[in-house]
Amino acid sequence: MFIIKKGDSGQEVKRLQTKLGVGVDGDFGDKTEQALKKFQLQKGLVVDGICGWSSQTALGMEIYSGIDISSHNGTIDWKKVGKTDTKFAFIKLTEGRTHKNPGRAENWAGAKRNGLVVGGYHFAKPTTDIGPNDAILEAEEFIKELKNVGWTRGVDFAPALDLEDGISTNDQHNVDWCLNFCEHINKKLGVTPVVYTGKWFWDAYLAKADKASLEKMCKYPVWWARYPSSISDGPNLAGWSEWNIWQWTGSGTVDGISGHVDRNFLSGGKQGWNKLYGV
Repeated sequence: MFIIKKGDSGQEVKRLQTKLGVGVDGDFGDKTEQALKKFQLQKGLVVDGICGWSSQTALGMEIYSGIDISSHNGTIDWKKVGKTDTKFAFIKLTEGRTHKNPGRAENWAGAKRNGLVVGGYHFAKPTTDIGPNDAILEAEEFIKELKNVGWTRGVDFAPALDLEDGISTNDQHNVDWCLNFCEHINKKLGVTPVVYTGKWFWDAYLAKADKASLEKMCKYPVWWARYPSSISDGPNLAGWSEWNIWQWTGSGTVDGISGHVDRNFLSGGKQGWNKLYGV
C-alpha cells in the first residue's frame, strides 16, 4: 500500500495538499500533517497524520496497486491474486514484429474473471530496422493480439508501449518511432496509449532528440519504472511532469504468483484510474 507521511515529497504530496487546501509546495511538513489530522478527525478516521488508503479514499485520491506480467511469471493462480489488494494487471502480448508472449490469452481471461482491470503491453524493438514503417508494423501485430484476447475499448486499460530497447546512437529515431507507434494505436483503436519507460532509457536513448518531439511524446500518460530503496524516494522522473503509473519494484510478491513480480502504483484517484482507459 502506498502511504504518504511527514517527510515525504513529490506529486502525491502536492495532490494531498491541494485536497486539504493548504500551501502546495510538495513537501509534507508540519502544516500538512496538522491539516490532515484535522480532516481525519472530521471524517471519523484514525487521527495519525498518515495518508493511507482510508484517508486517500475520503479525499478522493486513491493510489491503486497493480502488477505487470509475462510468460516469465509462469502459471498464475488468478483467483488468489484477485483476493489481494491488486486492482489491475498489464499483460505482455507481443514483442517486435513476430513474438507473441506465451500464456497471454489465459492470463488475460484469468485476470478479468477474477475482478482485475487489464491492459496489454507491447515490448518495442525499434532496432528491427530504420525504415519508416517499422513502428506501424509492430503496432499492427500488437493490435491483432489485443483483438485476439478480447480487448475492449473503455472496458480494458489503454494499450501500453514498453520502451526498453533502442538505437543508442539515434535518439531522434527512437522518439519518432515511439510517436509513430502511439499515433497509429490512437488512429486504429481510438484510445490514447500509455508509454512505459525509465530514466535509464531516457538518458541513453531519448534525451538527445529535439525538444518538440520529446514534448509531444511526454503528452502521453507515462508508466515510469524506478526501484528506489524507499517508496518515499519517488520515481525520479525525466521529461514528464508526473507519473500515471509507477513500477516501483521488480522483486515484489503477490499471493498466487510464484517468485518475484513487477508491482505498480496508479495515482490520481478515480480520475487517474479513468484516464488509463485512454478514451
